[in-house]
Amino acid sequence: MCGIAGIVYRDRERPVAESLVRRMCAALRHRGPDDEGLYVHGPVGLGMRRLSIIDLSGGRQPMLNEDRSKVIVFNGEIYNYQDLRRGLVARGHHVRSQSDTETVLHLYEELGSHCVNPLRGMFAFAIWDASAETLLLARDRFGIKPLYIITAPWGIAFSSELKALHAAGLTARELDWEALDTYLQLGYIPAPASPFADVRKLEPGHALVWRRDGGGDVTDRRYWQFPQGTRPSPHRPEARVREWLDASVAAHMVSDVPVAAFLSGGLDSSAVVTSMAVGGDTPHAFTARYLGSGAGEADETDLAHALATRHGAQLTVIDIRPEIRDIFEPIIRALDEPHADDSAIPTWLLSKEVGRRYKVALTGIGGDELFAGYRRHIGLLAAEHYARLPAGVRRIAGAASRLLPEPRNGTLGIDRLKRFLRSGNGVVPDRFLGLMSRLSNDERLALYTPSLRERITGRAASARFRDLFSAQGHPTGLAAGQYLDYMTFLPDDILALSDRLAMAHGLEVRVPFVDHVLVEAVFPIPQRVKIGPWWRSKRLLRRALRPRLPAAHFRAPKRGFVGPTSAWLRHELRDMVADELSPERQRRLGYFEPSVLGTLLREHSTGRQNWERILWALLCFSTWHRLFVEGSVQRESAAPCMAASIV
Repeated sequence: MCGIAGIVYRDRERPVAESLVRRMCAALRHRGPDDEGLYVHGPVGLGMRRLSIIDLSGGRQPMLNEDRSKVIVFNGEIYNYQDLRRGLVARGHHVRSQSDTETVLHLYEELGSHCVNPLRGMFAFAIWDASAETLLLARDRFGIKPLYIITAPWGIAFSSELKALHAAGLTARELDWEALDTYLQLGYIPAPASPFADVRKLEPGHALVWRRDGGGDVTDRRYWQFPQGTRPSPHRPEARVREWLDASVAAHMVSDVPVAAFLSGGLDSSAVVTSMAVGGDTPHAFTARYLGSGAGEADETDLAHALATRHGAQLTVIDIRPEIRDIFEPIIRALDEPHADDSAIPTWLLSKEVGRRYKVALTGIGGDELFAGYRRHIGLLAAEHYARLPAGVRRIAGAASRLLPEPRNGTLGIDRLKRFLRSGNGVVPDRFLGLMSRLSNDERLALYTPSLRERITGRAASARFRDLFSAQGHPTGLAAGQYLDYMTFLPDDILALSDRLAMAHGLEVRVPFVDHVLVEAVFPIPQRVKIGPWWRSKRLLRRALRPRLPAAHFRAPKRGFVGPTSAWLRHELRDMVADELSPERQRRLGYFEPSVLGTLLREHSTGRQNWERILWALLCFSTWHRLFVEGSVQRESAAPCMAASIV
């Protein structure tokens, strides 16, 4: 696990400055506090910061092949690397280390860009092939590991995090307002877009080849397709799910250092911890306990204690106190992009505590996507039936939804109902988008100043969802919502947040539910088996876990790994929100209408309406803009990296 970065110039006579690569590495120091390595050779410069987890003494990077014609920098873990390594040795490769990185490099010698196909794991890597003068960039199937790219007439640059490109002065920092409008709609920016117009994210499951010949030609291909269609349900599906999950967790335990776990009271993280215990490990699990405003609604420590007691796990409870304003800005800096997921605060604090003791932790991320755990999955099924009603009836219902009172006192139930009633029109991806949107198009566009509104179509998110939906062959039913979540929300919200905030504390987070072997087994199971005839969320997973979890876990409401956001905005963060969204600041920036923002603030602070979702998004954007656009994102404590170069 590490952070990677690099630059390749088109001009063979233009050398990459070593200081420039070191500057990029310095911005990634938190991702790899154990080591640094550079490869600087003429117009090619590659760098990495390493968090040592596999082959602690022999896995240094950049890593070269025997004739030094190919060099790799690698971020991630390959869980089947030992099997792949044995095959390479049997086919005559000279393997010098016990590293998964070297395994990928030798597979490239055999398969070229198709070296990604046999890999099971999470990864983002770059291979410079000096003999062919090509740069291969690849990202794992689900986007667990990040990779930002700039292509320009001068060449190509890449990095694990946006801040490294920023620190090296490689981006002009021109805002992409179509991407940012999508952010205000969803709370995150779907790949391949980024907040800057000249920076793009490599999409999950894609491999990109940049060629110096041909004027820097770029070929970007998708090397893995999501499962399509359904297969007959396996015999005793609950037992098979337990077997598949146990196998995935066992694969994710491959490490030369101890492995911990994140634990809430939910089914997913509980399932992972129980699989660790079934596999013979004694899990050390960490869970969050909230203090301050709204704490009682978010506390799941009783459930975590019950599970730990049943399976003999060690449990450490981390108190999350109301001094959240002190950590808010560091969180925004770590996230790289405007990101409005309010699970950031507990994730940051848990990662900080776990990172003090461990380098690796497992989480339950991905269980909702795989087993249909979100309300919107069931909502999309209901919307398909709703869409069959006469158009006039749906128009009346949509209009009537505007008369419903806005949600108050922290509840979002009315908000969800209003979004459902407005989602009945249009194609499936638009219906699904309607269930996820923080504001309707009209409401969102009203936020912008007239000059900015002229530059925004308001259709970027819809276009992205429609393109993905078409590429999958227009799935129907439950599979449609699950697939769209896998391709957008999971990589660009949940996984991006988890990676950035854990790696900010030198912690590698592994996600056994987000494993292509497991997904290929579970996803094609028929809808009637997954959720039953009464559309019960996670029915199959619940039945599979019933022998393993305390009964209270099945009675507990779904809370999500989030804090009491509405209360925080009214109390602990009230002054910060008022400052960041003040009329003076809005007039200076020229993006948002001060009067509209003022109304949102007043109505939320008085409890008249609950605007937590859009206010949180605006607060995160304003803080991000101050750090990444108006100022410098470099940490003051970032020390120069001193390590030997590989030439």
